[in-house]
Amino acid sequence: MRRLAFLALTLATGCSDALEQKSSAGQVIGVVNANDRTLSVISATDFSVSTHDWQSGTASPRTIDGRGHVFVVPLGAADAVGISRFFTCPTGALACVRPDYVLPLAPGSGATGAAIQDDSIAWIANPNLNTVTRVNYLRNGDTTSVAVGVYPQAVAIVGTRVFVINSNLVGSTPAGPSWLTSFECCSVRTPDSIPLTGTNARFATVGDDSLLYVIASGHAGAADGKLSIVDPQARAEVAVLNGLGESPGAAAFHPAGSRLLVASATEGILEVNASIRVITRGPGNGVKPGGNGVSGLAIDLRGRVYAVDAATLATPEFCAVSGGVVHVLTAPPDYHEIHTATVGCGPTTAAVAATP
Repeated sequence: MRRLAFLALTLATGCSDALEQKSSAGQVIGVVNANDRTLSVISATDFSVSTHDWQSGTASPRTIDGRGHVFVVPLGAADAVGISRFFTCPTGALACVRPDYVLPLAPGSGATGAAIQDDSIAWIANPNLNTVTRVNYLRNGDTTSVAVGVYPQAVAIVGTRVFVINSNLVGSTPAGPSWLTSFECCSVRTPDSIPLTGTNARFATVGDDSLLYVIASGHAGAADGKLSIVDPQARAEVAVLNGLGESPGAAAFHPAGSRLLVASATEGILEVNASIRVITRGPGNGVKPGGNGVSGLAIDLRGRVYAVDAATLATPEFCAVSGGVVHVLTAPPDYHEIHTATVGCGPTTAAVAATP
């Protein structure tokens, strides 16, 4: 859940054309498969798919972050985090670092959202202990935990500051509005607390405008999903948009028209115009690739949208017949389908990284 690297792109009317001229060679899209506990990796060059397996039978992965040559996947009930790395082994090497491995977290912690800070450090939300864990995923797996709010489910990083999204759940029920805990990544002092308007905040992403976009899924069945826009410098909620419907999910920032794309399992791809802060595709007007809702989104350097088909977040029995599906779409506003990739069982969401 991070800023996408589109700094060289224009945000003018011809942005879609500019995006299509960008090369996505070397980029890969990681798709988390909840039911078979694997990671499907789609090449943005030829859309071929490979499978990564952390060999963790108790895992319940549902979220992911990608940066550089690594994917970090919290493994939920396994109280651990899965790491998938891409690298080139030296010529003639007798052994090479494993590309897929698991790092343990505190027992009983749970593991939900993740944010990669740099080429060795990631932060993992631990809802069962109301903490966030700093993990050295590259060297030795050293961890340090920081107390945050109630039931944290996501993490985002802006500059050197960590923002933890506290859902404020008791069981599965919101106990009141959510809030953010924020602190400096390298010198945790007294954390700030930033109140939010919505309930059950679960996802966050950083826009190209350096603002933090927080998705609140709301109460089940109430269709009260909201978007909070947070200024990380002022450390305050500066705008709230109602009208995202039933349980909106993960979001991704697309530079074509400064769009925030929001995944909805019931409505497909929703859109927010970040420049004027208006929902331009709300419930009833979402993009439904294959006629289905969307559970996760990722965007490559050419602006193509990878939409995880929510209909294939199903049972293992369903996956035995047909695997999960990711629709590769052209940039908005057209969203023409150009490829359909078959991934693992029960895909939930996606992120972008790169191979060396």
